[in-house]
Order: sequence, then C-alpha cells, then structure tokens
Amino acid sequence: MTELFLANLDIIRLRWPALAVKLENTSIDQFDACLVNGNEQTISVNGIQLSSRHNRFAEAQLLIKQLPANCSEVTVYGVGMGDVPTVLVQNPNIKSIHICLLNVSLFALLMTYTDQREWLSDPRVALVHPLQQHRLPPHYITVTPELLLNHDDNAKLRDLLVFNNNLDFANRSHRSDDAELQQRMLDNLAIMQQDADAATLSLQYKPNQTLVIATGPTLEQHYAYLRAQRALPEPTRPLMISVDTALKALLNEQIVPDIVVSIDQNVTRDFLPDNVPDSVKLVYFPKSQQAVLQWWPGQRFTAYSHSKIYDEFHQQCPKLRLFANGSVIHPAIDLAVHLNSQSITLFGCDFSYPHNKTHAFWQDGKLGPSIAHTKRHWVMNGYGEKVATDLNFRGYLLALEHYILTKPEVTFYNASLDGAAIDGAQYQECK
Repeated sequence: MTELFLANLDIIRLRWPALAVKLENTSIDQFDACLVNGNEQTISVNGIQLSSRHNRFAEAQLLIKQLPANCSEVTVYGVGMGDVPTVLVQNPNIKSIHICLLNVSLFALLMTYTDQREWLSDPRVALVHPLQQHRLPPHYITVTPELLLNHDDNAKLRDLLVFNNNLDFANRSHRSDDAELQQRMLDNLAIMQQDADAATLSLQYKPNQTLVIATGPTLEQHYAYLRAQRALPEPTRPLMISVDTALKALLNEQIVPDIVVSIDQNVTRDFLPDNVPDSVKLVYFPKSQQAVLQWWPGQRFTAYSHSKIYDEFHQQCPKLRLFANGSVIHPAIDLAVHLNSQSITLFGCDFSYPHNKTHAFWQDGKLGPSIAHTKRHWVMNGYGEKVATDLNFRGYLLALEHYILTKPEVTFYNASLDGAAIDGAQYQECK
C-alpha cells in the first residue's frame, strides 16, 4: 500500500467503514496500468485511459454540462481520474453527490497513485457500493471509460447506462418525421382499416400458458418438446406465439404456431416459408411490407407500439398498442400478457450467441449479424458464464427485464440456460 492509498483510505474508513474494509482487501494486480502523458497526465488501465491526457478539466466540465442548470442532486457512475467529483464539489448549488463505484478494484488502483481527499472529504459526497442494477436516478453522469472496466457484478447496470447513452441514436430510425416510413404506413392504411384489431384475439384465445418462440440458437434444443405440445388436444395445449423469423424453422419441424408477430419494415417474403397454413394468424405493425400483408394466407390483425409515430394512425384507426423496444420478441410477449396468460415460457430468447451461432435454422449472416465478426460484448448465461452478444441484444434484454418487473401477476420461464439469463424469468426444463 502506498502513502497516498492510506491517506485516501483514512477518510473512507471514517465515512464508509464497510467499503474501507473491501478496499483494503482488494487486489489491483490484475490491471495492466501505466501513466500516459500529454499536456496533462492520466492513467491507462488495460489500454483504456481513465480520462483525457490533454485537458482533463474541460472533459469533466463537458460531462457536467449534460446536467440541468438547476440540478442540486447528482449521481456519478464511475470515478475515472476523480476529475468529475473534483469539479462538482466546487459548485455550492449542488447539495448531494453520489459516486457509484463500478469497479472497487479500479478505485483502489486510483487511490494508490492519486490524491482524492479533497472530494472524498466533502460532506455532500457519498460513495455508493453495491449498486442498484435496474434503475437510474433523474440526473446522472457516466464516466464512460469505466463502462469498459466495470466489474462483472455490475454488468446489468453497465448495459442500462450504455442503452440510455445510445437511446437518441437508436431512435433516429423511428422518428415521426421519417418520410419513407410515413409513406409505408400510409400505403398500408387501407389494409389496416380492413383488418381486425389485435385486441380481438382475446375473444378467441384465453390461455393459461403461452409459449413464446424467438429465433435464438437454443430454439433447436426444443423442437421435440414444441412438437409434442402442439400435438396435445386443443383444449389442453398451450397457446403458441412465434416471431416471424422463427416460422421457417418451426414449419420445417412440423410445428405450427397459432400466432406470428411481425413488426420489422425489412422483413420480406424471403424471411417467411412458402406454405404457411391458413390457420396461422398474423399480428403486424403498420411498418410491415405490403407485399407480405397481401400474400399472408391466414387472418391478419393490426397492432401498434406506444411510439409517437403511431399516435395519428391510432386516432384514425384504433388498434391494440403493444410494448416494443427494438425487438419483435417484446410485442410477442406483451400480446401473450394481453391475452391474460398466467404463465409465459420463452424459447430461443437468447439475446446472445450460444453454441457459436447467431440464430436457429438460418445460415450465418442471413438475418444480419455474423458470428465471424468479433463480439466485444457479452452477457451472463444461465450458468453464470459469459456468452458473446451484440450491443443491441443487450439493450433488448434489458428492456425485457424491465418489462417483466412491471408484470408481477405473470410467471415467466426461460427454457434454456445456454442463452442470456433473464432476470424475472426462472429456468424451466422443457424436454
């Protein structure tokens, strides 16, 4: 331990004794750390700089300017070089500063080589650990280098922070002023007015149990089980809802779902099998391709998400509004909830690439992502192991977990341990 570490620790021991014990007993040997010089000096950890090496003060100010001018309570995720809390404590209008430690060992490294006593001593500052994983405060700052250095225990929180940091960019493809999208929906308006409201499916289906099927690689483990469920007498068998890209896989295995959900404007006839039984009902959003809607052999039902882009259409042509946050699996699950299903079992909802595959049935790259590309992101699977994924999958998973939290009346199950662990969905063996 260095003198700087002990000096910093003296303050923490007085104010946060339990955290001080953890800091005393943590190791920093796992880090490859070195000083990096520019106009100023910073620390590089595993190749990631904790701050700018040119103007650290300006960088800290840039982050702080994200906050409202009248903000009096601030939460900071990560510490970096300590510049953000150092600047914050200079502002007398801020009454409360919560510093959330994304990686306690990394903070111990920082304390070993730098003096953080000025802001650690400020009575408005509170060091927070462990951290809330599923909810963010109204006003917060993220010291972004630490998102790449956070502890695995904070993976869910990391995903939430990254998801919110990228939200504006992700929503660019769903703007209400998107002329091409608006024209697509206008072209479909006549069909939407003709087709039934997805809400009326509750008149046909009153399931106790629903099987919701996505296209993740683990779907291939459950074909026999799903086939057996489909063969049960109709009064006793569970309702089966599939996403559009899983339909080819299911029909290839003689598994006929009751309902298929499709929301993506890029899903063409090529994504669907040639011979869809007319018993299969389609629930679609207005962005769907008209060629797909006109071809569909069975009944069609329209729904909207809660996005503002559908508000005007909903006024002209009222339809069921379903939860959607980037993935077709979201409205498929929300439809099952709307139908008052008491339990929902998820198949192929992997949000990751188990078995070194991106999807069940489809050749690598056919649905977009390829396993050949380097996967820098990961989630924990049901065994507590890291499994490769993509940033968008992490966002979809997070959105689903938040949705599940709002539905305590429904029991959710996950049929596989190989894909991402889904908080709120307990494992159920389905063989």
